[in-house]
Amino acid sequence: MSKEEFQKLHDEMRALRTAGNHDEFAKKFAAKGAIFIGPLHDPVDADGAVKLAKNEKMAALLKAEFDVKLDEVTQVGETVVTRCTINAKLPTGEKSGWTLTVWVKEGGAWKIRYTCATFKSQIPGQ
Repeated sequence: MSKEEFQKLHDEMRALRTAGNHDEFAKKFAAKGAIFIGPLHDPVDADGAVKLAKNEKMAALLKAEFDVKLDEVTQVGETVVTRCTINAKLPTGEKSGWTLTVWVKEGGAWKIRYTCATFKSQIPGQ
């Protein structure tokens, strides 16, 4: 699958999250046993990710403007690893970060098996 095709998947995922369709996001894009790792929570499975997304405290973050640029797509057999750069306009200001995602084919569709996101922050004391 090409970089452009994976960019379309990322765009579709963002549209589902922005619209609040978290259950549909998990059903369509989370593989069996998927794990989501982020800077604001412990690792969670797809159900846990949906619960987090529906949490009132996460609402501002999920509605923030995100620009996700797919930097790299590496395929090895039926597994793909994507690396993205994220630029987000949050209520607290602009942040940049990255994601690393492992995709697997499940039921003929590419789904997330593992994903990790992080944001750039200052080193304490600097």
